Amino acid sequence: MTVGRARVALFLVLLYAGASSIRWLAHAVQWPADPTTDEISAHERRFEALRSALPKHGTVGYLGSPEPTASNPKEANSAALLHFRRYLLAQYTLAPVLLIEGTASELVVGNFERGAPPAPPGLSIVRDFGDGLVLFRRAAP
Repeated sequence: MTVGRARVALFLVLLYAGASSIRWLAHAVQWPADPTTDEISAHERRFEALRSALPKHGTVGYLGSPEPTASNPKEANSAALLHFRRYLLAQYTLAPVLLIEGTASELVVGNFERGAPPAPPGLSIVRDFGDGLVLFRRAAP
């Protein structure tokens, strides 16, 4: 009786592994993703006009949406991860220009979740590209 249960258990494990492999294979067949729905392609389209306004290489500043005040550590972690993800996607899309978090550079890219806020102190808006993308320039003293 024990051998029969072991065979049934082994059969179920193999069945589960096979079904998982088939699901993975079905997902892999859909790769590469459709460029109209792919998140990276969407960011490349969103940043296209901004890219042409930036220098071909060098460093520019980066400002993202302010992280909302979280009521618990889990929400704070989620907000920080979202901010970092948006930064990495912007960095990937604008490469070889290097984005440095902060406003010390002459040019600063603003990547905001909702519309552009007023220019931070010491910066002026060069161009608002819409959809939360703004290019700032350090104001002349």
